Amino acid sequence: MDVQQGHARNYVLRFKKSIYSLKQSSLNWFNLLSQALQKKGSYFSPSMVDPCMFIWDECILLVYVDDVLIVGKSKEAIESFISSLKTGTEAFEFTEQ
Repeated sequence: MDVQQGHARNYVLRFKKSIYSLKQSSLNWFNLLSQALQKKGSYFSPSMVDPCMFIWDECILLVYVDDVLIVGKSKEAIESFISSLKTGTEAFEFTEQ
């Protein structure tokens, strides 16, 4: 799939606390993200096959260590999900890189 120039957005979640040097930092990050997704009510549910995959009607999230791949039916669904994480109580910070 080719992405047209100027239409690509890359997001990176960044912790406000520096915990990257801890052994359990990956698990802490996953738990924080998992709890945030499950707080969204009936939106996301973990896959029965792979606990690192969260499924919603509009989007699928794949989590690997501290990276998240978001696949959605539409750009609007993905943008809506990203904005809900930014403004939610978990206050994830996204940076474009």
